Amino acid sequence: MTKTTVSIFIEAEPYDALRKAIAPKKISREIEELVRKRLAELEGGEYKQEEHVDYEALERDHVRLVKEVDRQEKWLRKRKAYDDLVKVALKVGLSPKDLSVLEEAAPKMMSEWKGLKEDVHLFITLLENVRAKRELERKLDEIRDARAASRQAPV
Repeated sequence: MTKTTVSIFIEAEPYDALRKAIAPKKISREIEELVRKRLAELEGGEYKQEEHVDYEALERDHVRLVKEVDRQEKWLRKRKAYDDLVKVALKVGLSPKDLSVLEEAAPKMMSEWKGLKEDVHLFITLLENVRAKRELERKLDEIRDARAASRQAPV
């Protein structure tokens, strides 16, 4: 979801009172929530705050995992261990497309790996993060597809 900066003009007294009442929550989050509630009301729907919060949490977690996976992969490539670790993973029967057997493959990878233990452990952590990232992407796909379908539903 893209955010943008907007300017609104309201009286200082209610603004300051609201800001104090909701502290430490940011005023922009509160105003956004009020706008979403009002918009849902005008559209004849119901604002479900928990769905919005869950969606935002998924987005934040996804961004964090994307960065973490990228950082871990770069670190292993810099150490010239990544390609060899991928070969070890394939050798013990771990498919890059299906990480569901990671728990069974991890001990085999650790025993097969002849390099530094920290590299194999970081690689296993990387694969766990990739699996978690894929699950978040699946959930985000479901939410975004449902939102698109609800907007395109015939009236």
